[in-house]
Amino acid sequence: MPWGNPAPDRGMTRAPDTRISLALFAVFLLVLFQPVVHPQDVSFTASPSKTEVALDEQFQLTYTLAGGSLKQYSDFRQPNLNANFLTLAGPSTSQSMQWVNGRMSSSISWIYVLQPRAVGTYTIPPATIVYDGRPMKSNAVTIKVVSPAPSRKQPDPRGKEDQDIPLGNDLFVRASVEKRTAFVGEPIFVTYKLYSRVRFRIDNISKIPRMVGFWSEDIDMPSQIRPEIEILDGNQYEVYTLKKVVYFPTQAGTLTIDPFEINCTVQVRKKRRTGDDFFDRFFNDPFFDSYQDIRKTLTTDRITINVKPLPDEGKPESFRGAVGSYTMEASIDKTTLKVNESAVLKVVIRGTGNIKLLEEPIVEFPNGVEHFEPQIAEDIIRQGSSISGTKTFEYVFIPRYPGSMEFKPVTFAWFDLDKRAYRKAVSNGWSLTVLEGKQQLVDGSSSVPGNMRDIHGLMAQVPEFPSSPIPPLWVFMFLYLTPIAAGLGGLVLKRRYDRIHSDPLGMRMRRATRIAERHLAASKRFLRSGDTEAYYHEIARALWGYVQNKLALPTSETSTSNVIETLRGRGAGEDTVACVHEALMAIEEARFSPLRATDATKQSLYDAARRAMVSMEDALRI
Repeated sequence: MPWGNPAPDRGMTRAPDTRISLALFAVFLLVLFQPVVHPQDVSFTASPSKTEVALDEQFQLTYTLAGGSLKQYSDFRQPNLNANFLTLAGPSTSQSMQWVNGRMSSSISWIYVLQPRAVGTYTIPPATIVYDGRPMKSNAVTIKVVSPAPSRKQPDPRGKEDQDIPLGNDLFVRASVEKRTAFVGEPIFVTYKLYSRVRFRIDNISKIPRMVGFWSEDIDMPSQIRPEIEILDGNQYEVYTLKKVVYFPTQAGTLTIDPFEINCTVQVRKKRRTGDDFFDRFFNDPFFDSYQDIRKTLTTDRITINVKPLPDEGKPESFRGAVGSYTMEASIDKTTLKVNESAVLKVVIRGTGNIKLLEEPIVEFPNGVEHFEPQIAEDIIRQGSSISGTKTFEYVFIPRYPGSMEFKPVTFAWFDLDKRAYRKAVSNGWSLTVLEGKQQLVDGSSSVPGNMRDIHGLMAQVPEFPSSPIPPLWVFMFLYLTPIAAGLGGLVLKRRYDRIHSDPLGMRMRRATRIAERHLAASKRFLRSGDTEAYYHEIARALWGYVQNKLALPTSETSTSNVIETLRGRGAGEDTVACVHEALMAIEEARFSPLRATDATKQSLYDAARRAMVSMEDALRI
């Protein structure tokens, strides 16, 4: 009999109890036999598409984080892939999720396209990542690179052939330039687009534009390229934006940006040629079409830019080459402090332009204040069609004498592109009150700092000393004349200090070597760590900054031709001129092809920069 209709003789009052008991028993069985759910194991692995490749062959290297929640990972860091391989593309990311037996399994991958530099066997070190606060390492990968096989003319078995089949206007790349005439330092926005009316696949970027005379900044792009529809010359195209770059010219004249080049695989229709016109026309219907894959290299046109020098009219003395639109804020963290106590002068520059190349503003410290090189921080936003952000300079200073001191206002000047005129920002001045420093207590009490408690207080009674003979007259004369000589020496040193700090140009020339050595030391650290981009950036700052400071050249006039001309005007020999010219050109060329440089090439560039600075130092020494 069904449970919902119990027999009359059992009584109606027991039916609800029976149903509740059966329901609880069913729940107990479900819980009892439910499989135990363990946290999914999280793995972080590296896997190459192949472990043996030819010298001219490309392969993929994929790092995969599998299991767990994709929201719990952070700080993915790949190893130095450019030591033995060229990074042609990447990282591109992909994510996947699936449900297995009622549980979610997720993974995320970072994919690189690499090409070997030389024949040999190489080990790629592990990558690192942080998952749920716990650092993880992938496995290392060993790649064997062999010599390329002799080229053969036979077609690829899959139908992919290298053929000179014209594509007409069906597939091409174009560099769109917003302007072809600009001032030195004025941003030039260039967009590289691919126009397509056929099926294709991008294999790799084979050539990055070489830009002598420009500083470039890439605009942030989405990880996945989505096509847009454009009508060009009456034809409809799918348009893919491959790259957006802002170029800042660093010297005047007619400058060029080399072509941008990519390799593609294109699917084209096979043509039928049977000799029978009727047969060919009949089978020309798309229903009977067959296709083949061909490789094509697409190249943009060379870009020519006419760069004008900045005008001399209205140029302020504080101008150091900044171009764009900026604001400046300056502040001191305290205006009342004691002798030998440190304080910080902070200058923040915000705006749009080449933030990376902004030089420090003019800051004049009062006499009797020791100060140090500024700590520099950058926050750059690369979005839209411009570069914007902030650059912060923090100067630590220490007053050495008590009294009242006056800080002069901080000045920063730039060339405003909208108004085509120079502008200047001037902060307020500050009055600094310096008090006497803390005196040491004479009673040796506990208020003396712990590291000085081994110094005893003054003795309450002066002990009796045994009598001694009267010293000779020359001792008294020495003791009498020493303070006078010390006072005269201090006066000479004070005048020399005032003379040096009243000549900012000469002070800048004297600081050139110290600043360059600091950048060279930083570049050496980046060279050892394998950070190629930072290495080239510091090398360029070291040599160009040294040349600019040593020759007292403003940023707007710092070009290779001006440097050579100024060196010859200062009487430097041709050996020095050739050494400096060679180093400057080597740095300009290396900055735009960093992925193709070997460790030996990077070291030789470092040596060339140091030789150029040593040669200039010897040639200009007075």
